[in-house]
Amino acid sequence: MTKRRHINRYTPVHERVLERTKKGANPDDCWLWCGPVNNSCYGLIKGDSRQGDPKMITVHRVMARHKGLNIRWKEVQHTCLTKHCVNPDHLILGTTKDRCKRLMEKYGRHFMKPKQPYKKCKHCGESTHIVWFSRKHKHCHKTKK
Repeated sequence: MTKRRHINRYTPVHERVLERTKKGANPDDCWLWCGPVNNSCYGLIKGDSRQGDPKMITVHRVMARHKGLNIRWKEVQHTCLTKHCVNPDHLILGTTKDRCKRLMEKYGRHFMKPKQPYKKCKHCGESTHIVWFSRKHKHCHKTKK
């Protein structure tokens, strides 16, 4: 049994990420994050304020920065399409268009199904997603009865 190294607040963030990572037997396998996750299932860790990090930062962005990528104002994307993966070899910078293109190649055109079925508006009869802000429709601005 290996002794776990003492982690304190001065330990670099990428080392704290590696402490909570489960690596596969093969070097090309995903390194899976075994710590806390956010609502979108991406791993979270406390950021380093000395490096200008926010209070909580996603672990794949930490590992991309450690790899040497300039992550400021850019999307860090997984080539393996696994949200828990923190393997630096699986992380690239890209745009939303690149990500959608990669998803289309893997899943076909059905990867972007609407989250809710379209419904008809009670006020104007338009077939649309119903989104309520206070008591008004977003698209027709009529008050709810």
